[in-house]
Amino acid sequence: MSDVHFLSLINSRIAYRLYENKEATSERHCLLLHGAGVAGEITYSPILPYFKAWRWMLVPDIKGMGESFHLHGKEAPVTISELTHDMEALLAHLNWQDFDLVGYSLGGLIGLNLNHRRVMSGHMPLKMALMEPASLDRENLDALTEVRQKYRQASNIIRDTGDVELGVAHFMDGVSPNRRKHPVAEATTQSRLAHRPHGFSYALDAVTNHVEVLAQAPEHRDAMIRSAKEVLLFSGELSSEHLKTHYQKLAEQLEGWQHKVMSACDHSLPFQKPRQIAKFINQWFDAN
Repeated sequence: MSDVHFLSLINSRIAYRLYENKEATSERHCLLLHGAGVAGEITYSPILPYFKAWRWMLVPDIKGMGESFHLHGKEAPVTISELTHDMEALLAHLNWQDFDLVGYSLGGLIGLNLNHRRVMSGHMPLKMALMEPASLDRENLDALTEVRQKYRQASNIIRDTGDVELGVAHFMDGVSPNRRKHPVAEATTQSRLAHRPHGFSYALDAVTNHVEVLAQAPEHRDAMIRSAKEVLLFSGELSSEHLKTHYQKLAEQLEGWQHKVMSACDHSLPFQKPRQIAKFINQWFDAN
C-alpha cells in the first residue's frame, strides 16, 4: 500500500499512488493504467510485488474511477482524449519524461493514444505491455462497432434503470462470454465494477464513442498502432477468437510486437494470473 496523492486540474482531481521498489534491477519508471470501473490500486496490487524491472511505479486512478473525480464531484461523460490529457498532465506534474507503460483494457487504449501523441510531438515511442487493450479486440472496425453496442446497452441499463447488477452482468457477458462462471469470482467482479457505477458506465461509453469515430476514419487507429514500436499483447485463452486472431496478426505483421495467450484466463487477466503475467512482463522489459 502506498499513500494516495492528488493533482487538481481544470476539470479533474486525479488520485495517484507512487510505489518505490528498492530492490529493482534498474532506475526505470513505469506508468500503470487500469481498466474501466476498477481503481488502479485494486487492479495492480496483486501484480506489483512481482515486478522487478522498475524502481518507480506510478498507479493513477483514471477519472470516474477509484478516487479520481471531476472537480464538481459529479459523474459525467468523458472522452479518450480527455482521459489521455489527464495522464499527460500528471506526467508533466511529476516531470516523468522517460518511462515504460503497462495498460489494461481502457488503460491500454489510453496508453496507445498517449504514446501516439508523444510520438507525434517528437518523443521516442514507449515500450508497452497491454492486457486486452480496448479498441484492438477486432480487426474489422465495423465488427468492433457492433460489439461495442453491447457495452452501450450495459451503460444505458446502469444509468437509465439504476439496475447496476444487471448492467454489470450485461457488460461481463459482452467482454467475457466464455468465462467460467464461478459464483465467488462473479460476485467479486460485480462488487468491483459496482463501486462507482456511473463512472464505469461513462468509461464504457468513452471507448464506444472512440471506436465509432475510428470506424469513420480507420487511418487514425492505424496511425496509433504504428506509432507503437514495442508492444507485448496479452490475451485470455477464453477470450474471443477474433480478438486473439487480430493480436496474433499484429504480432506477425509488426516488428517489435509480441502476443502471449494466458491459459484459463478471460478478460480479467490481472486478477486471474498476476504472478505469471508479471513474469512475462519482467522478461519483456528486461530484454534489450
